[in-house]
Amino acid sequence: METPINLIHLKFFCDAVLFRSITESAKMNFVTQSTVSQAIRKLESVLGVELISHSHQKFQVTSDGIIVFEQARHVFKSVQQMRDSLHNKNETIRGVLKIVCTNSLGMSFITPIYQQMQIKFPAVEIKFQLGGLNFIRNALRQGDADIGIVVFDKDFDQFSKHLLKKGMFNLYQHQDAPFHLIENGILVDHAQGMHVSSLLNYFIESDRSSLNIQTELAGWEVIARFTESKIGVGFFPDYITDNGRYPYLKIYPQELPSFDYEICAIYNKGEKLSRAVTAFFSIFDYSSKTSKKTRG
Repeated sequence: METPINLIHLKFFCDAVLFRSITESAKMNFVTQSTVSQAIRKLESVLGVELISHSHQKFQVTSDGIIVFEQARHVFKSVQQMRDSLHNKNETIRGVLKIVCTNSLGMSFITPIYQQMQIKFPAVEIKFQLGGLNFIRNALRQGDADIGIVVFDKDFDQFSKHLLKKGMFNLYQHQDAPFHLIENGILVDHAQGMHVSSLLNYFIESDRSSLNIQTELAGWEVIARFTESKIGVGFFPDYITDNGRYPYLKIYPQELPSFDYEICAIYNKGEKLSRAVTAFFSIFDYSSKTSKKTRG
């Protein structure tokens, strides 16, 4: 009879691969480095292959280790689905919902939704991770998150999506800033960022004076902070100012075309969604229906 795989050992290994460090895996799991190293060696013994290179100081995964790491994602997903199925026998929606998103969405968009989830689905435990776009993609592919919350663009076409919110990019300035502040240029995340080139082209094509980029700040939340400090006129999505954040910012008094965006939940294509995920989606679906009735 074959020796069964210890899921704890498998998790220690996967975390070490994910963070490319035995030390970080130990920190994540509140154990010693020695415990993680021993677990990986026991896992190698059970599988009969080397998972990491033991001859170098630098952490390095073998080709067999990569195969095990990729397949382990499905193992842990199956375990979670088994737990969900057991919980589904009861009417109460339970389980763990693992969400990964950017810092700006975590700070401004997710907070009120988290509060609604606690009220409506108190038995759902929500775990958050914050990171950049590559971190979000990797977390989904590796099964470390159920859904990612992103401002959707073509870079996420490999994932399925569920629309959560639509909005618009605007130019913003502090309410006490002089109107001519825009002559210094605008604050953007990147020159190649969402709608930036379209905005610059609009000013050129509408026979206005050309619009320049004052500086690139690598994040919409940072742009809002700079704008609030009267450093310049910022270009960023309107969700940044939701829920009364940045009360002294106003939309720059300049008619612009619509620069739309969508905030979406993304997940691996073909993946069965847990009840916790569908419960999370229902919060947005309900809010959308309520908003339409109010406008009607």
